[in-house]
Parts: sequence; C-alpha cells; structure tokens
Amino acid sequence: MIKMRLPDYEVIIHIQYDSLGKKLEDQILLETKPYELDESTEYQGRKDYHWSFKTWEEAVLAGSILKKYCQNPNLLLLKVKTNKTNEKPIVYKG
Repeated sequence: MIKMRLPDYEVIIHIQYDSLGKKLEDQILLETKPYELDESTEYQGRKDYHWSFKTWEEAVLAGSILKKYCQNPNLLLLKVKTNKTNEKPIVYKG
C-alpha cells in the first residue's frame, strides 16, 4: 500500500491553462526551478502546481517571490500553507 503524505509546507498555484496561461507557466517554472515540485495536475482547462518546503520561512519567501504574477488574470490561485503547524495560510490570490 502506498501512503500519501502531504508536505509540511507548500506553495500552491492554479493557472487558467490556455495560450496565455502557457506563457505564464513558462515564467513561473523558470522562477521556481530551485524549488522542489511536489505535484502538478492538469484538468478542465486549468493546471495546478504544488511545491514543498522544509520550513515555513522558505515557503513564505517563495510565495513572496511569486506574488508579482498575481496581476496576471491567468493566475487563479497563489497560496502558501502549512500542513504541520498552526500558521494561517497566506493567500495572495484566490
């Protein structure tokens, strides 16, 4: 049996996946190259990404770096969250 485990800290992005969304995806993937991509799924014209981090501070920093994309209408969600501690999620867009 495979046990699925949520990362302790993560940054989540949802993109409207059309031609403009693909350009946004390219920009975001270039920006997030140093981070550990935990999961990516495409469904119903959307694509989501989940990056995992070892500390809350690392996740918050990554979210802060990515918030410059919030003005793009193809970015539907940008959230920093924890599955380990009591910090409240940071929702930059959603």
